[in-house]
Amino acid sequence: KQWYQRRVRGRKLREITPSKLTKFKETTWRFLFYSSNCAYGIYIMWPQDYLWNTMLCWVGFPTLTWAVRDNLYYYYMISGAYYVSLLVSQFHDTKRKDFWEMFLHHIVTLALIGGSWFGGNYRIGSIILVIHDVSDVFLEGAKMGIYLNFTMVSNIMFAGFTISWVLLRLMFLPYKVVTSSIFESTSVIGLWPANPLYCSFLITLQILHIYWFTFILKLLIKIATTGDDVEEDTRSEDEEIPSSSEEDKKGK
Repeated sequence: KQWYQRRVRGRKLREITPSKLTKFKETTWRFLFYSSNCAYGIYIMWPQDYLWNTMLCWVGFPTLTWAVRDNLYYYYMISGAYYVSLLVSQFHDTKRKDFWEMFLHHIVTLALIGGSWFGGNYRIGSIILVIHDVSDVFLEGAKMGIYLNFTMVSNIMFAGFTISWVLLRLMFLPYKVVTSSIFESTSVIGLWPANPLYCSFLITLQILHIYWFTFILKLLIKIATTGDDVEEDTRSEDEEIPSSSEEDKKGK
């Protein structure tokens, strides 16, 4: 009877606990998208003078900023469609501890994409898109290395992820993009009605970045103190799901 109960509990546990193969397929799909979209974004953004001087994002607003080139149009549409798919698929993918934080992130991101596009702020919006894709490439690459047991790959990717997160999301985004949206835009075009809402979305995004950085710090501290390699994303752990060993103990 105890053996049968353990079998039933084990089967139920497998049904609600995603396999490593399922996680790997999710990660591979995201890695392929972020890699191609990031490369495309860098290709079209690198020659743009407003990438290096954010003050130019607001010059000629809104008359001149409506002149959108085709490649930037496709970049926006592809990115927007992808985040819509993430918003929908999140309810079917691997459940993580930060489910609602990620849900809020998708909502805010879509609001920024849609608002900046229809409001003629695609210059600053495209900068936000491209600096986010860089970190995501390294993150998904690190996860793939973990699932394939390629320790060196996962360690290198995680190092790239940490560095890019700090430089782009914790430094460049607040000190260049957020300050440009709050102060430079006001000095060039004055206070436009939608700007407070737009800036509130950016600040929300920045708060989420700081929150997720605490996960990175915890993992870095663990690696430094134990000498272990990078392990599976701790956000994937479900605290309400007991391990198989705990189930066996209860059965006994």
